[in-house]
Amino acid sequence: MITLKEVTKQNWFDIVRLSSAEDQRNRVFEKTIASNCLSLAQASMEENWTVNAVYQNETPIGFTMYGYSDELAGYEICRIMIDYKFQGNGYGRKALLLVLKEMVNQFNCDEIFITFVPENGKAKKLYVSVGFKDTGRVIKAVEDELIFSINKKNAQID
Repeated sequence: MITLKEVTKQNWFDIVRLSSAEDQRNRVFEKTIASNCLSLAQASMEENWTVNAVYQNETPIGFTMYGYSDELAGYEICRIMIDYKFQGNGYGRKALLLVLKEMVNQFNCDEIFITFVPENGKAKKLYVSVGFKDTGRVIKAVEDELIFSINKKNAQID
């Protein structure tokens, strides 16, 4: 079962060691995402973000960071990742749906944004499959990122 758990003194190092691909391990900026280490550092400096570990039963398999984005002037899933060893099992979709549900419950937000680099086709396919739509906007980050959004009434959450 996929669950979200708080990042704590007991599990933070396990979360930092997760990466999106084997050849991206130990990098601050992975090829298509920021590392979990950078994300935890950002969340400790900016008070708008909630961070959670993604677990499959008792095994940490991923990470997510979400909250209010001043840059987008709205609620955003800033990071969501599943470690490369656990990809291809549907865990990313389940985790994404959990995060959407958590955000709607926690923030009572009507719209949620997500951004990603254009070459991350797997992410785009996942986001579109749960109802995210292209806003036609781009955000300037380390690389330009596409901005997609979902309205809570169109989200596949119960």
